[in-house]
Amino acid sequence: MTDATTADAQSEEFVRGQLAERERFAEYLAHFEKSSRAMAEAATSDESRVYQTTIANAMKAMGQAINGGFHWQDGWRSS
Repeated sequence: MTDATTADAQSEEFVRGQLAERERFAEYLAHFEKSSRAMAEAATSDESRVYQTTIANAMKAMGQAINGGFHWQDGWRSS
């Protein structure tokens, strides 16, 4: 193997590792989004329901951002 071939192989391995880590983290966020939504539905007070819904929405946004489907400036326009 040449140095260039070794570097290319290491780069591909790095990219595969990054993609696997993103998928793993997105699954983690989806799990907590689901459990937060369940807790929001079971909440006995408005404050708890709002809190759990906020957490669920944050988990969803972070999962979308990791997968490239959300950006905090989408739809934002300067005045």
